Amino acid sequence: MKNWIKYILASFLLLAAFPLSALAADSESAVLTVDKNDVGISLDIPEGKTETITSLRLQLLVSANSGSMGMPSFKFEDSIKSLIKDADITKTSNGSYQVDLILSGKDNQEIFVNSEYAKLGTLSVQPTSKEYQIKVEIIGDMDSSDEPVVRYVDGSGLSAMTVPLSTSPVLVQSQPEAPEGLDFEQKPVLETAVKAGARRIRFKWSKIIGAEGYVLYEYNTKTKKYKGIKTISDPSVNYYAKNFGYATTHSFKVRAYKKAANGSKAYGKFSDVKKVTLPPASTKKFIAKYQNTSKVTLVWKKVSKAKGYQIFRSQTKRGKYKLIKTIKKGSATTCLNIRQANGKTAYYKIRAYITDSNGKRIYGKLSGARIARPRSPRLRASVNAGNVTLNWNKVPRADGYYVYRCKKNSEKFVLIKTITGSSNTTYTETPPHGSGFRYKVRAFERLKKGTNLSGYPRIAEVSIGN
Repeated sequence: MKNWIKYILASFLLLAAFPLSALAADSESAVLTVDKNDVGISLDIPEGKTETITSLRLQLLVSANSGSMGMPSFKFEDSIKSLIKDADITKTSNGSYQVDLILSGKDNQEIFVNSEYAKLGTLSVQPTSKEYQIKVEIIGDMDSSDEPVVRYVDGSGLSAMTVPLSTSPVLVQSQPEAPEGLDFEQKPVLETAVKAGARRIRFKWSKIIGAEGYVLYEYNTKTKKYKGIKTISDPSVNYYAKNFGYATTHSFKVRAYKKAANGSKAYGKFSDVKKVTLPPASTKKFIAKYQNTSKVTLVWKKVSKAKGYQIFRSQTKRGKYKLIKTIKKGSATTCLNIRQANGKTAYYKIRAYITDSNGKRIYGKLSGARIARPRSPRLRASVNAGNVTLNWNKVPRADGYYVYRCKKNSEKFVLIKTITGSSNTTYTETPPHGSGFRYKVRAFERLKKGTNLSGYPRIAEVSIGN
């Protein structure tokens, strides 16, 4: 072993003699990715890490479960800027190979380089038989749970930490001989479609001659691997659909397969990756109300992950809606001072939007149409000598008011008075015999057809003697 390698290993052992800061790993901190006879070795940055990590030691064991192999090789990624980069590979007594990866740099040679993820390099196994299965696993020092750990050292060289690695071993194995009939040189063409405002992705791909089925894969951002999400075992079926979360982005690919004589599956080429960004959810609890005689206020519930909103207006409920305002603030829940001429009615719709990785806007579904309504009156009630007097504020654009009454323990209100004129904001009555009543007042605006009522008003409750 090279002398400087021995020195670096001794440094790790010396640090190990002092108390180490141990960081828990809630998920896999190392990722082993198999590509034919190569295994990519990656690490996630330790959770809670505050120091600049410039040195680390990671140990691997490469062993043949079946077949035979020669000495593997390891190539570090060019993006790793470290003063020392070396992989010491030694053969064990049982024919396996131990790979000792060492990185050691200076203060300005941070391994993770302001990233949460670092690919260290690629391990290439060297099978020497036609059929083989080679296992690659992380070994080394163990924590109290018998999990292997990776050792990190910061830029000062005086502080070390260990992180447990729950990564499972991976298998590199020979591929079965291609069954006759499957065109392995042809890759399917994957297409995706999303209905406007929906969260359902529809998949369709071109058929491959000789295929016995297809597997659809989705990229998992946590494991940084593609995982099969649907296996189609009928070769005549080349479509699928699935719901995903609103305002989420996904990457997909598909490939064909055919079963070999021994029952294993042989796979064709992957399709090109299709990336899909789903729209945000539709906007809920959307209302429009008169702010004054010539302006309207819109109110809605914030849409998760929205980057902004678009507001549309039409003179009729089923007419053509025109974009009148774009709000470039996802946290917005109101829009004030929308001009609407006195005496004119209008209907409003709203939709949220997000942006994809290219900055393109993805729009949610338009809300239902909402007519601008008069505001609800603020009602007050008083009792004097057995009479009930109701008072409320003047409501902009109201042509009058409806007064309703019900018994105290009832929910069935009855219209008892229609008051015309927006300035008439009081009403007095002697209620029928009873111990208590409830009242409410709604403003109304006359339309060409029917009336436009205010929203649900506050209810005033009074108690009177028998």
